Amino acid sequence: MVAISGSTQYARILDQTRLIRNLNLELTQQQQQLSSGRIIGGMVGVSERGLELADLKAELESTNAYKSAITTAQNRVRLYGITMEQLIDVATEAQDLMIKNRDSFFASTSAPTAQINVLMDRVGTLLQVKDADRFIFSGRNYSLNPVNSPLSQVVADSGAGAVPAAFTPSNEGNGVGGQQLWLNVSTADQLDNYYLDSAGTNGAAEANLISVYADDNERVEYGITATDPGIQQLVEAMGRFRSAIQDIATPATFTARVDDALAALRTSLQNLKVTASTNGHTEQRMKELQARHDRSMDVLKTRIGSIEDADPAETATLIKALQTSLEATYTITRDTLQLSLVNFLK
Repeated sequence: MVAISGSTQYARILDQTRLIRNLNLELTQQQQQLSSGRIIGGMVGVSERGLELADLKAELESTNAYKSAITTAQNRVRLYGITMEQLIDVATEAQDLMIKNRDSFFASTSAPTAQINVLMDRVGTLLQVKDADRFIFSGRNYSLNPVNSPLSQVVADSGAGAVPAAFTPSNEGNGVGGQQLWLNVSTADQLDNYYLDSAGTNGAAEANLISVYADDNERVEYGITATDPGIQQLVEAMGRFRSAIQDIATPATFTARVDDALAALRTSLQNLKVTASTNGHTEQRMKELQARHDRSMDVLKTRIGSIEDADPAETATLIKALQTSLEATYTITRDTLQLSLVNFLK
């Protein structure tokens, strides 16, 4: 009888020891869970919704990747917008220069050739704007510089006495009435990348824009290339004005040619503003896409949290209960270990 009682007491002590160990382990886990905010063991404890959780996390990662791509594109679109504003400013300055120099006597004293060359080179510099390693006005051929030398040196002048005529963009065939095209590009010129097609013939410019995926089945095209009509027409108008200066000694011809250049420039300004407006619309669309992705990510994070996030209040309550149980177990164990011979024989 004594042996049986003793064994029973020893078994109780072992049970108490195991219980204390388990309570301590669970208490530690719950404390970690409270500090991290996540259910301990990750997928353990949420196994019933494990597949759903994996799908949600994959979707969140995909949405974040699309958002990142749109952010990069949006930054470039903003850079396009800034550059277009500067091009419009240059075009406005060129227009003022032409208006002031319609009078051949005034033009002969104001060095218009030097002034228009400065403006042309400013246009060339703006067309070489880069975003990191990309020439943004190069379209998909972003590693190629659209203007490899000062633009004033690239554009050839026509001869004296060229016939003023209705404006014809340089990429729409030959000039009117024998008038030479101001961007009459050959394979030796620096603008080949934009004013020649793949076969090397005049008239077919490379104008492919960049595009970015905004979602699995949604692609957004953006960007402006050096083939933009407004940009081509701006350079052409400047070339017409510079060529007209050769007839400065013949006032009537000179004024007619300056007026022809002005007409071309006004067409350029209109097209530049349309391009800038279109770019602004694209930027606004990208802002809306960003907001849409942000909303989607918020929803996904909420759904993920509902599966794997620990409830702080529930966890704190459980910790309190575990602490109470652990204290009670310690008390029972202490009392059990303080045995007298009489108690042991009971």
